[in-house]
Amino acid sequence: MSTPQMMLIKPRDRYGASLIFSILGLFALMMYILFKLQSSEPAPSHNNGFIVPPVTHKTIYLMTSKPSALLYAKSGHSLEEYTSKIKQFAKLIHSLGYTTKLVPSSELSSLPKAAILFIVDAPAMTQETKKAVKSFVQNGGNLFFNFTAGYSDENGKYLGSTFVHTLTGLSLNKRLGFVTFKDEKGNGSLFVTPKLLSPLSLYLPEGKNLFVVLYDKVPLYDTPTTLQPDMMATSFSQATPPVATDAAKSIRQQEAGMAWHGYYGKGKWIYTAMPSYAFTDNREQKDDFKKLLSGIIAYLAKPVTAKIYPFIDNKGAIFISEDTEYKFTNFERFADLAKEYRFPVTAFIVANLAQKPEHKAMMERIAQNPYVEFASHSTSHKQIVGKSETYIINETAGSKKILDKFASSPIQGFRPPREELNDLMRKHLAQSGFTYILGATEEHLYPEFDKKEPNLLIIPRHGTDDFSYLVNLDWDQDQIVRQMIREANFVTALNGIYTLSIHTHLFAYSTNINIMKKFFHYLSQHPEFKIIGGKALYQNVRLAKHLSQKLEQKGNQYIMTVTNDNDTAVNDLYIQLFKNPKAKITSGSVNNKNITVKINNSQSNVFLNTVPAKSTVKIYFTLENMKG
Repeated sequence: MSTPQMMLIKPRDRYGASLIFSILGLFALMMYILFKLQSSEPAPSHNNGFIVPPVTHKTIYLMTSKPSALLYAKSGHSLEEYTSKIKQFAKLIHSLGYTTKLVPSSELSSLPKAAILFIVDAPAMTQETKKAVKSFVQNGGNLFFNFTAGYSDENGKYLGSTFVHTLTGLSLNKRLGFVTFKDEKGNGSLFVTPKLLSPLSLYLPEGKNLFVVLYDKVPLYDTPTTLQPDMMATSFSQATPPVATDAAKSIRQQEAGMAWHGYYGKGKWIYTAMPSYAFTDNREQKDDFKKLLSGIIAYLAKPVTAKIYPFIDNKGAIFISEDTEYKFTNFERFADLAKEYRFPVTAFIVANLAQKPEHKAMMERIAQNPYVEFASHSTSHKQIVGKSETYIINETAGSKKILDKFASSPIQGFRPPREELNDLMRKHLAQSGFTYILGATEEHLYPEFDKKEPNLLIIPRHGTDDFSYLVNLDWDQDQIVRQMIREANFVTALNGIYTLSIHTHLFAYSTNINIMKKFFHYLSQHPEFKIIGGKALYQNVRLAKHLSQKLEQKGNQYIMTVTNDNDTAVNDLYIQLFKNPKAKITSGSVNNKNITVKINNSQSNVFLNTVPAKSTVKIYFTLENMKG
């Protein structure tokens, strides 16, 4: 059963196929061993435990541009300085285990048909070079280029973004154009965040932000509807784009793109607005930039790459919570609002306040509300870090004992007072049965399991604190709601989870509850958002931790292996395929007759209705009009 957009993959004949694949597997193993003995490729880099093996043994070419070197010389730089920049980038690629070769722009026509070409910091190009680059990609070549590529001709005459636009569809933003970013010390700086569902972030699954040291102004582009940015310029909190200092204006979401991928003819490209030194000058995050570059090369090297959807939810995930503390009775107003809109919310409750006699009846009523999850905000809401171990146990495990008496099921979440957390707190939180913590602003979009307490999930807080909203936005409710909407759209556009935390004495107090009501109303009108509670969030991220996929190619035949190491089945799993939209999946099968697999060619994704516990699912398919 198939449609032009969706194709249902049928179960595979396991018995005949098993024998064939066993023979082929033995033959492939022998060939692989022979190949490894003959191979003279450099070994993958080993750097602080970071290893990304080469995905191809093809040479990666880096173009040298004489007009660009002369343009650098005119601006006071030496010719050697331009060449050293290209060689430095080549050294970075080589450190990942690849062979590199510099090629003059005059020799581009001699490149192999499906080669990988890097054009690094080449602001000046002749018309002949631009034609050669376009022809290279159009005929199946794979291109990475950056910054102001082709913005000038060979004489230094400024031409603008026409060359970039021809290949990508991007146009230089007319409102801001080139912008400067500065940190609090006045140094040039920029945070960029890779989108989670992108081939560029293949080795950056946590959505960590990257700090870019800047010596130049950066071009901003208007992203056409046919593209989605793979990286966005963000604030440190990752909830909003940064402010351009020279324009003294906030950058809009549609102007915040920093990298994109796409197709031109039979080939594909990746473009980033960042200069090449963004990848080399940040020594503290050198491994993160290597991972970014590894994702770039993997996408360029393979006809198809695949990535499992961020498993917090297939839609824009939002986690809404309340610090239930001062003005405690306002808790009921927040709970009633959640029930009215049927949104699952989490309440981090100060246990000593919950057990006061005058609050008992209210706690019992809210405990019957199916949309409110009880969690802990400590026993007394006083400082915990730096106190004795006995005190820490009382504030962590002690709060759980109190709140478990009110909750319909054991509580799992904890929010540290003052957002402070140390190893001793982590230890006793894990030992007493807590499974997740809503923490402070982190450097990543996706919730992460703690490195020292691997069963304890740390949820990053992205949304602006409600106190900051009220003070900085002059208590203007409509303005605050608009900002909350902007933040929710921005974080979920990066496939992260938007986390909004309010307080009983602020947003739940008096008429301020109308702010939440307006925000809830907006969310109810936009089905692209999905509200998720703390326990469900923990469960989804835990399942995702033990999911993996591998995509193998044999000519135009593909085998996708999905492995579920969880003790429970994973249902409704989506996998994104990054492939030329003109290449369509035409046939396929699956090795388990109890599993339904659907291919959506228009969205380029794979859907599995279930992946059984402790199992491996293999999906076999072919592509039309694509050569291996």
